[in-house]
Amino acid sequence: MSNKSAWEIFKEKNKDVKPWDLLNPNTEYTGDSVAKDRFDICKACPELIKLTSQCKKCGCFMKIKTTMAHATCPIGKW
Repeated sequence: MSNKSAWEIFKEKNKDVKPWDLLNPNTEYTGDSVAKDRFDICKACPELIKLTSQCKKCGCFMKIKTTMAHATCPIGKW
């Protein structure tokens, strides 16, 4: 039997970042070079809405999401 709470189990299953993580002072961020490398991948992806820099798959604004250390690409590109 697991001693984990429902919240702990939920967090383990949903490890990707959420919009409210931007407000969390404990959120970890990448360095500028990692964020740039990630966003360069996004810019070449057909799923990126160029006008808003928003991903069609997850709906995130990728200029922001790429800076968050625990963020992942919804289709596994980074």
